[in-house]
Amino acid sequence: MNKFDSIIIGSGVGGLSTALLLANEGKKVLVLEKNELLGGRLTSYTRDGFTVDLGVHVISRSNKGPLGEVFDRVGLETGLEFQKLRPVTSYNGKIFVFPHDLKDMMPEEEFNALMKFMVDIREMTDEEVSSYDDISIDEFLKKYTDNDMASSCVFNMAQIYTCLSSWLVSAGEFMRCMRYEAAARASGYPIGGCGAITNAYVKAIESKGGEIKNNAKVDSIVIEDNRAVGVKVGDIIYEADTVISNADIKATVFNLVGQDYFDSDYIKYVKDLEYSWTGPVVRVALDEKISDIKMLTQFGSLKQKEYYGNMEKGIMPDELNLFLVCPSNFSPTVAPEGKQLINFATPIPLGLPKNIVDNLQEAMIKTVEKYIPDLREHILWMEYTTTNELCASLGEMGAGIGIGQRVGQVGKKRPSNKTSIDGLYLVGAEAGGSGVGIELAINSALELFDNYL
Repeated sequence: MNKFDSIIIGSGVGGLSTALLLANEGKKVLVLEKNELLGGRLTSYTRDGFTVDLGVHVISRSNKGPLGEVFDRVGLETGLEFQKLRPVTSYNGKIFVFPHDLKDMMPEEEFNALMKFMVDIREMTDEEVSSYDDISIDEFLKKYTDNDMASSCVFNMAQIYTCLSSWLVSAGEFMRCMRYEAAARASGYPIGGCGAITNAYVKAIESKGGEIKNNAKVDSIVIEDNRAVGVKVGDIIYEADTVISNADIKATVFNLVGQDYFDSDYIKYVKDLEYSWTGPVVRVALDEKISDIKMLTQFGSLKQKEYYGNMEKGIMPDELNLFLVCPSNFSPTVAPEGKQLINFATPIPLGLPKNIVDNLQEAMIKTVEKYIPDLREHILWMEYTTTNELCASLGEMGAGIGIGQRVGQVGKKRPSNKTSIDGLYLVGAEAGGSGVGIELAINSALELFDNYL
């Protein structure tokens, strides 16, 4: 019988977290995933003995963040082991540790101002942090310093936390992300690849009696008398008391439900929501280990607004901003013995000129070669995923995270988990929550469960 207590559309980590919390309460739960592989942005797949992540990830707080909280609540161990990391940053061929090494790279007065900026954020109350939701972190930083190196490093942090520039990201949200990480000091990469997180969820959900179907694309959400009563997959209707969409909020409202079911103010609000930035991904399998780098963030310019302004004019920078992770240096099991796997992405806004988008792969490789000079000599195979391909797989125009954590879209102004349609809820990096990457989505699930389910 196709009748469930709750149906979750999408198997991203927000949807899987919700499914696990509900299944633990004895609810009959069904997760429907349109793709072959489960996990959304935490998908991994195998190729020639390598375990390959779809995205370029590290996990902000590993088991010490909301991931661990969800499993604690249901009385299970994650079974995950994380290899911790100390991020390093690079500019113009020089690798350095932030913020420690900056004391020798900028005037003492400016370094002290940057350190005060960071200390003040850590010492704020939660209420003080929220009071900065409606200004950018770039604007907040200018109260302390306008030094180019300091600004570039904060820009770099904003990109890692939210996949947005420092002049767009909310200062309050930046502060929350920074405070979470500083308190936990547990950033890491999962042994076995990011798909190991998805596998842990699937095992836990099934152990609690939940059901998961892949290759099950939801065509529409069934609404009767302003209540969600199920979903349609091809010719099959699955009935449910609640429907929880882990799909894109825009796709949910305009495609799965239809805008006629919502009032005009909400329709305008959803239309005006802006996604995080995106980023094409290069994955390189190497015939031997040639680098000890685990994670590297690189900024290609000390003038980031000029950098992106030139891109929008069709001018490719000499060096690119990059986020690089070498999964096999964290977890040797993701590559055959003696081999190496390196993934890297460059953050870009949506809608750049075609000549920039078409030439990003080569520009990314050239930038990486500043730090791994003999990269090309050892390539077994290389994959390049464009932003259009990310969009086809994940929706959301290929956004790196989801609805952007920018000014006007965080805190009280972030989309609510609850919609105006009875029994229809939103979860994931689209509604509620705060935090870095997947932790934003998991926190959304915790808020949904605690406040509405």
